[in-house]
Amino acid sequence: MTISKKEMSGEVDVDELMEAMESNNTNVDKNIISVRPQETVATTSDSSSKDAYSLVGQDLVWSGVGLRLLEKKNGGDTKLHILKDVWGKAEAGKTTAIMGASGAGKTSLFQTLAGRIPSSGKLRSEGDIFLGGARFDPTQRDQRKLIAYVSQEDALQESSTPREAIYFSARLRLPKRVSDEECTEIVNAILTELGLDDAADTLIGGGFNKGISGGEKRRVSIGVELVAKPTLIFLDEPTSGLDSFAAAQVMKLLSRVAHHGSTVLFTIHQPSSNIFGTFDRLILLNKGRVMHQGEVANLARDFEQYGYPVPNQYNPADWVIDIAQGITLEELEKAHFFASAPDNLLLAARKEDAAETVETPQDEHVSMWTEFVMLQNREMADLRRNPAFIVISIVVTGILSLIFGVIFFDIGRQDRSEYTVIQSQLGAVVNVLISTMMGQSNPAMLTFSKDRPVFLREFSTDHYTVIPYFLSKLWREMFNTLIATLSQALVIYWMMGFQMSFGQLFAITYALSLTATAVAVMLGACFDDVQNALTLFTLVVVPQFFFSGLFIAIELIPSWVSWAQYVCSLTYAARLGFAYEFADCEPGDAAANCAAVLAANNVDKDSTWWYWLALLGLFVMFRGFGALILRYKATY
Repeated sequence: MTISKKEMSGEVDVDELMEAMESNNTNVDKNIISVRPQETVATTSDSSSKDAYSLVGQDLVWSGVGLRLLEKKNGGDTKLHILKDVWGKAEAGKTTAIMGASGAGKTSLFQTLAGRIPSSGKLRSEGDIFLGGARFDPTQRDQRKLIAYVSQEDALQESSTPREAIYFSARLRLPKRVSDEECTEIVNAILTELGLDDAADTLIGGGFNKGISGGEKRRVSIGVELVAKPTLIFLDEPTSGLDSFAAAQVMKLLSRVAHHGSTVLFTIHQPSSNIFGTFDRLILLNKGRVMHQGEVANLARDFEQYGYPVPNQYNPADWVIDIAQGITLEELEKAHFFASAPDNLLLAARKEDAAETVETPQDEHVSMWTEFVMLQNREMADLRRNPAFIVISIVVTGILSLIFGVIFFDIGRQDRSEYTVIQSQLGAVVNVLISTMMGQSNPAMLTFSKDRPVFLREFSTDHYTVIPYFLSKLWREMFNTLIATLSQALVIYWMMGFQMSFGQLFAITYALSLTATAVAVMLGACFDDVQNALTLFTLVVVPQFFFSGLFIAIELIPSWVSWAQYVCSLTYAARLGFAYEFADCEPGDAAANCAAVLAANNVDKDSTWWYWLALLGLFVMFRGFGALILRYKATY
């Protein structure tokens, strides 16, 4: 469809609209937020509460930014120019919106400037970026600390309150020298500025758990980033999923933050005229190129000069997208859209007194112990506020244990001189072990998948390192597994009449559960989609039934695959169970039958210490691989 210039008559008074929007903005208490662009604000241990929270904005300028999709990984010809010679500026003290139709490249530009598209694989990025007059490389982890990144989805801990979520971010991201009392002052200031005082101690919630509203969640997401005093605030679709009122509240908040000095850059898709009027600057992309860039207040004048005036009573945001989509590139170029970058763009951005590259603060980060304590406290709070998981686990485990107990009732006390009894006792041990391994793995994988977005956000912004996170999750899994396996052992031990001690049965099932959950977490770290992890988990676990020797003698398995028995946790758990259950049988036929069971399963009664060591080694190995994979997958 082609839109004629004749049909595009009329104007909209954008200046009047901007003045009306500005008159609705509330004044900001400067004692709460003190924003000083183009300078560094230091927080000392004796800072007053008035200076507890401050923001620092600096101009972000870029030129020649390109993003190419290559034919082959790490090389080859260019298959597609996603971005081509893109230039622009986000000024301190102003909000800058990146807009464009689907496929225009706005997300690609945004992610490139945020350092979240690495120049590797089939993607190759290029260009010059300056921040505050110095060269800026957002792909470098230390320089990316200057960016507050708010994703489109609110990745927040559902069982935390806004106060707890913001304090968690403050304590882990502010320098070690900032005291807990100062962190509290900063959190209180941010809660007030975000308008979250009334909801500060309400659970964030999510899913089936009722909590704060969507607009309040978005403000919390902004708050956990503002607490780090970022130089740049990047927001991906900040109004996505919000109703018109909540979206307007969020944009007013961003305008207040920006107009007091900070640098705010965001992507947005066809906002309402009310929201569009709150923007200071607009970057309009089309097919990976800059179609238009400038002050929103001058938009009507600029588009009239292009020959496409904004009609009366027409949303300017809709109009610019309609022009981008409805007019051919050739006609747009003839109308003098797609202007080249000014010759002095980088010259003006490069300050003589600025450092060669952006210098980042070298404040001492909190200790790894503090990271662990904060993570552990959050896990404890989640456990207290969401006991349903433990309750359901106990109930399900108890019901399954009762079923096993009824089926194998008193089997362990039967006469072992009968070989059918021995086979039934063997089946009882095997079923308990398989049920234990399968029952505890899936919950661990699902829990990790649910928490993954929160981890990726927090890890990418240097809240903590992988080790404290893994240790805090390990403690939680160990507690959950302890409760489940204990409830199972309490039911089946006396119902089945096992000859091994209660402590031995509990220790074996508990160790097997921990190793199985280690495998589940490792697979969960490999995939973004939990369904893929669950599918692969089946392929990893089911073969253990055979390589462990439970259903086929090890010596009958082909030698070229029999080595797999040594990496199967079920192998060692089963051998421990058999060793303890069939080690001391009555003389005669019972002893012979027990010896036959041990021999068929390659069980050496004197090597139980080795089986325990092997289970420990597998647990450490899978946990270690999980941590390494998670660390790799979380790197941008």
